[in-house]
Amino acid sequence: AFGRGGDARARALAVGKVASVVGARGDLDEALRIRRDEVLSVYEKLGDSRECAVSMGKIADILTMRGELDEALSIYRKESLVYEGLGESRSRAITIGKIADILARRGDIDEALRIRREDELPVYEKIGDLRGRALSLGKIADILQTRGELDEALHLYRDEQLPVFERLGDTRSRAVVMGEIAKAVEQDVADPAAQDDPQRDVEHHIVHLFDGPAGTRAFGPIAAQCPAHQKAQ
Repeated sequence: AFGRGGDARARALAVGKVASVVGARGDLDEALRIRRDEVLSVYEKLGDSRECAVSMGKIADILTMRGELDEALSIYRKESLVYEGLGESRSRAITIGKIADILARRGDIDEALRIRREDELPVYEKIGDLRGRALSLGKIADILQTRGELDEALHLYRDEQLPVFERLGDTRSRAVVMGEIAKAVEQDVADPAAQDDPQRDVEHHIVHLFDGPAGTRAFGPIAAQCPAHQKAQ
């Protein structure tokens, strides 16, 4: 009923699902083979540039899991160019976010930060994707935390991410952000330079975590246990 092109497309779609299952079971070599030989090749013959890009992204995901970062990075860059040509800004943003992840893993955190701020975040803001924006800001905060810029990282975690995840009812993401806040506070307090700085002791941090609605909602249950917070009331 589909004709030859329809049959090939339907088979590629089905085989792609097989590759996802095989990959989830840990057989990355076979998943990679299927994606390259039985999915991507079909879409190339059909001249479907979008599905080629999607397939390339799946291949790059597997290569990333295998630690083959150079090849994965090259493929993600090609994928992002396809989305750019198609005018698919959200798909491109997702892909360049993966590029930033690899750059950060390789230690190029300055370029990773630039990509997050200048190329990825503005897309989510423009299309009004609140969750995408919050996740992007979280990645920026992660990089700032790595660079030791803890005040800005804490601001992004607490004031930008938490309210969004609370509004969306995303309890898992909210818990992850609270964990990152705890790590950032611990990192700052452990810094030898903080020993004689009252602005960087743990109670000072806790007081400021309660500031504003987001902080009260997230950390209010702990307030009664914090003498510094009680004094601030």
